[in-house]
Amino acid sequence: MVHPTEESRLVRLSVVVPAFNCQDTIEACLLAIRRSAYQDYELIVADDGSSDGTADLARKHADKLVLLPHAGRTSARKNGLKVAEGQILVNVDSDVLVTTDTLSKIAEFFKAHPLIEAVTGCLEKNTPDKNFFSQYKNLYMYYTFRRLPENVAFLYGSIHALRAERQDPPPGMKEFLSIARVADDTALGQSYAAAGKPIFFLKDLQVTHLKKFTLVSFIQNDFHIPFDWAKIFLHYQGWRQIGKNGTGYCHSPKEQLISVVLAPLLMLLLIITACGQAPAFLSLAGTLLWLLLNLGFLVFLAREKGPAFGAKAILVTFLDHLIMATGIVCGSVAFMLKDVKDEKIRS
Repeated sequence: MVHPTEESRLVRLSVVVPAFNCQDTIEACLLAIRRSAYQDYELIVADDGSSDGTADLARKHADKLVLLPHAGRTSARKNGLKVAEGQILVNVDSDVLVTTDTLSKIAEFFKAHPLIEAVTGCLEKNTPDKNFFSQYKNLYMYYTFRRLPENVAFLYGSIHALRAERQDPPPGMKEFLSIARVADDTALGQSYAAAGKPIFFLKDLQVTHLKKFTLVSFIQNDFHIPFDWAKIFLHYQGWRQIGKNGTGYCHSPKEQLISVVLAPLLMLLLIITACGQAPAFLSLAGTLLWLLLNLGFLVFLAREKGPAFGAKAILVTFLDHLIMATGIVCGSVAFMLKDVKDEKIRS
């Protein structure tokens, strides 16, 4: 085991794990943290009113266990941070496995880069769960993140770290963070970017995701995140970010943004064509355009998991884009309705 030197003790980490009904993964998550080579840290679990054995398992491994009424991940994370004493605040989700050098990489990076406010990482390529949707989602995240630049405008919830003395969001953001209930990490990252606080994407800061996706949870996830993202996008005038540093918006590439807009239009065109109200070549052209935009990702999946997986992924990706488009529309409407309601209250 590596013991911290006098210099390394200058960087004390507080590792905060928000948890809710995750008894299947919490112990593995905490044991992975406890195996860290870097030892100058405290381990805090913020239990969000779990009704299973999560709190009992966490109590065996955590330095501090914060027991809370159920109020959502954002609340749990915030309350975990309240009791943190470290100079660097590290968020690790309860369904994530860090490596033995994850904390070392974070501590060393902040020591070497005093002007960087936050770092974020990504998922490694492989996930233990062999379900198609778990494999698909994990590979999607890996493929998307590996193409990002070093400077980003978001935080990834599974693994990110902030300087404690500068971790509070700008004025007015705390209320907005409570609105972005699923993508609160993206909202916080956007608040940092809007305030000119640099976030660094550390590409070798990779963790293993234990989350199991079914068709239902896949649909729910890919509706709720775009729902929040739409509100974040409108709040921060995200159209100004599109295309900067060769990216799209946050971690979504430009071709995905175009595909998500194109998918419902293509579906409508296919229906109209099937009803004999539009020439077939228009549907064919739209389909080829959508395939071209997603060709890199689909080829990547086929190389990783085989042609059958890649063929199935074509339909799943198109379905996913329809779900995302629906989430974006609903989130945009919700944001505008809230603006109207707030305006009436002010007047």
